Amino acid sequence: MVIFQELLRQAENNISTVRSVIKTNENIRKVIFSSTNIQQKSTDCEQLLDLIQKDIPKPIDWRIYDHCAAVIKLYAIYENFVEDLIRDWLSLLPEIYPNYSDLDNRIRKTHQTGVGRLLIDQNKKRYEHLSIKDIVNSLHSGIDNAGSYELSPDAFLFHEQNLRRDTLDKLLADAGINETWLWIEKHTAIRNFVENIKGSQNTAEGELNELIVYRNDAAHTTSIDNFLGFSDLL
Repeated sequence: MVIFQELLRQAENNISTVRSVIKTNENIRKVIFSSTNIQQKSTDCEQLLDLIQKDIPKPIDWRIYDHCAAVIKLYAIYENFVEDLIRDWLSLLPEIYPNYSDLDNRIRKTHQTGVGRLLIDQNKKRYEHLSIKDIVNSLHSGIDNAGSYELSPDAFLFHEQNLRRDTLDKLLADAGINETWLWIEKHTAIRNFVENIKGSQNTAEGELNELIVYRNDAAHTTSIDNFLGFSDLL
């Protein structure tokens, strides 16, 4: 559907930006650390290089910075994509199921439990856009079953763990999107990546787990010993 294609396009654009940054930094490193005689370059280029070299980091520190920035940003793109997908899906459910009682029991149970948690956490900054009235109405309009209802997306987005396979599957299934991982593994783009790019040396789940490990280390560890190089980051 068009609404989901737009989400995918935004995610792809964000990933493309990360790739561009990685490439740009690599090209700058090639210029800075090249053995080419600087005198052969134009005056403007010399001035630019002089300016850059004033605060240039050590090569390995620069690469670690690229690694941390890329894996943290990529995970954020992934997580935001999943949450935006759920929000847009939930906005469609009242059209598919005009009566709240027609929703799958798992969806209704998740919604009702989530509303309770929102009421408890309503004072937290991330929920400051919600009023108690909005939260209560989200539940009342459904249970009342007298007309249109709205599912508050925030009631479905509670997850304490990183979005590994099991957590992702549960988060989506709670919103009525079932057997997600089976669909992911069979998707042409995923199969091409695993088989042709990774040479069948890993799985989609393995790749996701590696990204999460790198992301957690980058976010919570000051000393990074295991970091990805240029090709692996791309």
